[in-house]
Amino acid sequence: MALISAKDAEHLRNEFEAELVSPVKILMFTQSIECQFCSETRQIVEEVAALSDKITAEIYNFVSDKAVADLYSIDKIPAIAIL
Repeated sequence: MALISAKDAEHLRNEFEAELVSPVKILMFTQSIECQFCSETRQIVEEVAALSDKITAEIYNFVSDKAVADLYSIDKIPAIAIL
């Protein structure tokens, strides 16, 4: 079941089409055994990325991708960095 309603998804799709000029990357940090809100956060990130060709999502493991987490000063999960 989608977390973003069809109405909201359509609104976001239109806004992204009108406003996004450059590509946007969403980085999401989680772990193998997902935390309390990790699965919902991952789902929202993936749903948002699916709304525009200009948005990509990258999912990282907080433990095994520690170097990437450190690069963006991520010290807790779930976490999102928007580039």
